[in-house]
Amino acid sequence: MSAEELPEELRQAGDSPLDLVLAVDRGLRWWPQLLAEPRLRALTLRCDLGGNEEEFAALADAIAAVGLPPRLQRLVLDRRRHWSDRWDDLLELDEERAALELAIDEPGDAAPILAALQVMLTRAPGLQRIALASNARGRNDLDPALEPVIAAGPWPQLRSLALTCDRSHERDWVQWVATRTIARVLAQCPGLTALSLPRAELWLEAIEHATLRELEIGWLGGAPLGPSDRREWGPGPTPRGSGLEFLREARLPALERLAIDFQYDWYVGWQPADFEALCAARGLPRLRHVELRYCEQGDELLRGLPDAPWAGGLERLELPGTEFDAETVAALVAAKPRLGRLRELWCFRPYELADEAWQALCATYEVRAPA
Repeated sequence: MSAEELPEELRQAGDSPLDLVLAVDRGLRWWPQLLAEPRLRALTLRCDLGGNEEEFAALADAIAAVGLPPRLQRLVLDRRRHWSDRWDDLLELDEERAALELAIDEPGDAAPILAALQVMLTRAPGLQRIALASNARGRNDLDPALEPVIAAGPWPQLRSLALTCDRSHERDWVQWVATRTIARVLAQCPGLTALSLPRAELWLEAIEHATLRELEIGWLGGAPLGPSDRREWGPGPTPRGSGLEFLREARLPALERLAIDFQYDWYVGWQPADFEALCAARGLPRLRHVELRYCEQGDELLRGLPDAPWAGGLERLELPGTEFDAETVAALVAAKPRLGRLRELWCFRPYELADEAWQALCATYEVRAPA
C-alpha cells in the first residue's frame, strides 16, 4: 500500500500523537498499517448507513488475531449514524491514573470492543481502577466483559471495581445489569478496597473478600431508567437475582462502609429475606457506616437493625428517603444501648411522623438532614 493511500492525518502528523477518525471499512482495510503506527493514541471507527455488520465482525477477528496499535489508549466504535438510539462502544486506558473504562451499548454485538478489552488488559497489569458499563435496553449481561478481566488476572494492585448501567436520556426504557461472576472476579482482585454493583440481577451465594472496605449496591442517587411502577413489567417477575441474601453468609472482615439503594423497588422486588439477611450478617465485624436509601419498607428493615451482629459498632447511619413510623422510632430509641457508638443519624423527617416521635428521635441521636 502506497503512502498516498494512507489517511491524510498519518501522512501529515509528523511526530505528534494522533487522534484518528475513520469509517470502519477503511479502518479495517488499513489495520496492518495502523498496527505499526506508534503515534496513534485514539481511534474512532464510524459505521455508515448500512450498519457495517460484516466489517465489525471482521474487525473483532482482526483484533483477536493481531492486536491493537502499540500506544492506543482510546478506541471508540460509533454506530450512531445508522441507529439514532445507539451509543458508542468505548474502551479507554488512562495510564496516569492506572484506570480502565469500558462502555458497551449492546452486549450481543460488542465483539470488537471486547476483543480490544482482552488486548488492553494484557498491556496494563498494574491497573488500580476498572469501570465497566452496559447501556442497552433491557437485560445487560456484563459477564462477557468480566470474563476477560478474570482471565487476565490476578490484579494485585486493583483497588476499585465499578459496574454501571446508565442511559439517562432515555427515561422510558427499562434496563438492568446481570452478572454471575462477582465471586470469581473478587478472587482475582486480592487488594480490592471498593466495589460498586448495580441492581438488579446479581447472582451470588455469598460474598467474601479480605481487604474490601466499601461495598455499594444499587443506584446510589442515580435514578435508573424505566416506568415509575412495576406494573409496566407485565406478568413476568422482576429480575431479582439473589436479592441481598448473599449478605447473610458474607465474610468481609475489613468492610467499613455498606451502601444499599432500594430506590425503584420494581427493579428488584425486595423481600423480607433481604432485610433478614442484612440484619443476620455476622461477617462484617468492622462495619461503621451504613447507608439504606429510599426503602419503602423502612419499618420492616429498621426494626431488625438494632439486633444485627454489626449494630454495636455502627457510628453513622444514613436513611435518605427511607420511610418509617412512630413504632419504628420507639424501637430505635429503646435500642440506644445496643447502638452505643452511633453518633450520626442522617434522615429526613417522614411526612406523616408525629411531632412527639420526631422529637424523641432527635433527643436520642444526633439527627442530621441529608444534603
